[in-house]
Amino acid sequence: MSILGIWELKKIAMRNLARHKTKTYLTCAAIMVSVAVYIFISSWLGGMAIESRRNIVNFEMGAAKLQTKEYFEKKDEMPSYETFMNWEVYREALSREGYVSTPRYTFTGTLMSTSGSAPVMIYAVDTDGEREVFRYVPYVDFGRYPEDGMFEIAIGTVAAEKLKVGIPTRPFRQELEELISVVVQNQADANFIRSLYNIAPVATGVFAMQEEVAAGNERMILDRNASKADLDRFWDLLAAAGRNNIRITTTIDIKDERGNVANIYQILDVLVVGVINSPAPLPNGNTAYIPLSALQDETGMMLQGAVTELVIRERGVPDTRLPGASESSAAITAALQSGLQSMGRQLPNDLGVRTWDEYMVEYLGYEAIQTGAPQIMVFFLLLLSFLGISNTILLAILERTREIGMMRAMGMTDGQMTITYMLETGFLGFIGSILGIILGCIINYPVVKYGFDFIAMAETLEGGIGFRTTGIFRSVWNIPVLFGSGIAATLLSSCIAFLPIRKALKMQITESMRFD
Repeated sequence: MSILGIWELKKIAMRNLARHKTKTYLTCAAIMVSVAVYIFISSWLGGMAIESRRNIVNFEMGAAKLQTKEYFEKKDEMPSYETFMNWEVYREALSREGYVSTPRYTFTGTLMSTSGSAPVMIYAVDTDGEREVFRYVPYVDFGRYPEDGMFEIAIGTVAAEKLKVGIPTRPFRQELEELISVVVQNQADANFIRSLYNIAPVATGVFAMQEEVAAGNERMILDRNASKADLDRFWDLLAAAGRNNIRITTTIDIKDERGNVANIYQILDVLVVGVINSPAPLPNGNTAYIPLSALQDETGMMLQGAVTELVIRERGVPDTRLPGASESSAAITAALQSGLQSMGRQLPNDLGVRTWDEYMVEYLGYEAIQTGAPQIMVFFLLLLSFLGISNTILLAILERTREIGMMRAMGMTDGQMTITYMLETGFLGFIGSILGIILGCIINYPVVKYGFDFIAMAETLEGGIGFRTTGIFRSVWNIPVLFGSGIAATLLSSCIAFLPIRKALKMQITESMRFD
């Protein structure tokens, strides 16, 4: 068929759209909504996935870790006996090659306060190195970060609530009054603490909450607008009353020269000096951070310079950038070997570099399910909407059977009729998808620019929403989805017309013209 012939068929298709305006508007609107929802959901899930990965790198693991090869093989067991020494040398070698790093000794233990206990993951850290490599340190909501060499500890908000240490954020009135009776010695301080709280709103119809209100035991909420000076004063009152004193109990595994592992029970009395509330779940959970330097000799845990890992990141890399080729295992290993050679040293065979994604294989598989399943669901909803649209097109073609018969009687071939109606429905899909892309971008723009606050939802779900994020995240512009959804909607709309028109064309011309 000539280009001129297709051009004429296109004009017929466009005239048909103009003649049936109501159906054109409704069908385009249906396609527009379907495409816009698909674009928004895909961008939203993509943003969640990217934000989660950034949080893992910036708040939890860094880009890579230098550890013993045996540690990585047993990482699920957290073998605290798989340690190495002289981490300062490797840190210096990496620094010469443009990387920053920080040592950690990771172990598990139990924190016990006067009001409760909690099993926790404990990171013995170099305080200056943590500030350089990680981004959770500034997110100490109350108090401060531990100081080097001190028996001080910062804990996540979940652990703080279980231990009932630090400043409570959502106590019941009776709990708050009991705390005041223990902490303060005068009425002025008592009134000061009460002034920092407001009564939480009670949802209508929530029977249990109504009972608490009736009993004078309302839920109280710490005023988020309270000044830092007031919060520091409150914290000092708690510390002075001994409310932030806790005990760590743990069993440390130590391997001797023969490879035998000995278990040593340890008890440490420490002071909680800060509570962490970051955008990532791990630092906020059952997690604690204590200065590595405080645990070196017999007054601590007799580590004698041993660490379980050296966490690595490229110097000056933006927080928004995920690790790339320069932070791969091969690149960091090569840089480390180069730096050591310049110092007249070599990398021991028992040490190796493992990247964050090697550690997070299970999570990344879970993330793929989390992002893939909703997109598949939305795709099927999109497909169902197009099936509904196809039904509308089928009815429209059946209503125009007589018209089709007349056009065939005037000499139009079956091929020309098929192309005409496929062009018509293709134009519907094209117009609807363009409008859908515009609507999807309008909906997605504020979430990309300003983000979406998940803090309240995360608190309701006790710190987790399936992804590694608890705060404000931003959506992304998924360019392949933007263009792909428009192309798919246009092609799908065009193909939908094929079967109905072929069915109509099977009728005899005389029969078509008598069709009512």
